Amino acid sequence: MGYFQPLIFFVLAAFPFMFISPSHSSLDYEIAKNLLPAKQVGNVTLSLYYETLCPGCAYFITSDLVKVFQTDLYTIVNLRFVPWGNAKIVGDKIRCQHGEDECYLNAIHSCVIHLWPDVKTHFRFIHCTEEQSLEGPASSKEAMWKNCSDKLGLRGDMINKCYSTGLGMKLLRRYGNETARLIPPHEYVPWVVVNNTPLRKVSFSLPLSPCDFEVTFVTSNFNTYFVAQDFENFVKHVCDAYKGDPKPEACTTQSSSVSSTNRKIATEIHPACYAEQT
Repeated sequence: MGYFQPLIFFVLAAFPFMFISPSHSSLDYEIAKNLLPAKQVGNVTLSLYYETLCPGCAYFITSDLVKVFQTDLYTIVNLRFVPWGNAKIVGDKIRCQHGEDECYLNAIHSCVIHLWPDVKTHFRFIHCTEEQSLEGPASSKEAMWKNCSDKLGLRGDMINKCYSTGLGMKLLRRYGNETARLIPPHEYVPWVVVNNTPLRKVSFSLPLSPCDFEVTFVTSNFNTYFVAQDFENFVKHVCDAYKGDPKPEACTTQSSSVSSTNRKIATEIHPACYAEQT
């Protein structure tokens, strides 16, 4: 009996708290729930299919896509890079649109994306190499990326090992498989996809006003058309696709300056690299 007395006392003492604990847990849950953003919804997936030595890709990455991190747009975007572009498999080898150096640099980009999966980290590297390519040819294919890895503090030996062991090319082939499965198939790069919807070109017969797109004029069978590439309007498409509330400030800013943006797009031509040019 003496053995059971302390046990009975313990049960009686703990009895009131048996009812307090669940309510305390519920309170913690309510506090945690209230700390979450209102109406939190999944981010928008923004995928860029590109190749490293295409001037149009380099221009888009350094002048347009950089807006993701220059604003608060990054808070609603899952940004993905697919460095394959217009490459092809011929026999058992990869053939790239701009030669072997492009295949090499595509593989280097694949390695960096793999080794440093944080998008801000590998974007800085991609931005650096693409900015460098716009400045002119490098002294060697290693110089095309080594300056950037040194500048950003990314270990060049790890990148070299990834490439020299063949991992870079394996990663690159995976990107090739992904690119080949695109529906509809890509026609040029940069090929920008928002939640599986490509921001593809459309063609109209003149005299319609090309006010909403980047414009290239072509003549075929004595008729003039303009082909419009809407990928530079990716901010608008991302904001439209995002269903969360509130939307980031970048969405408000872009919507309030649509007319000036359209004028800029209508007067500048940023050449894409077309698949049939391989």
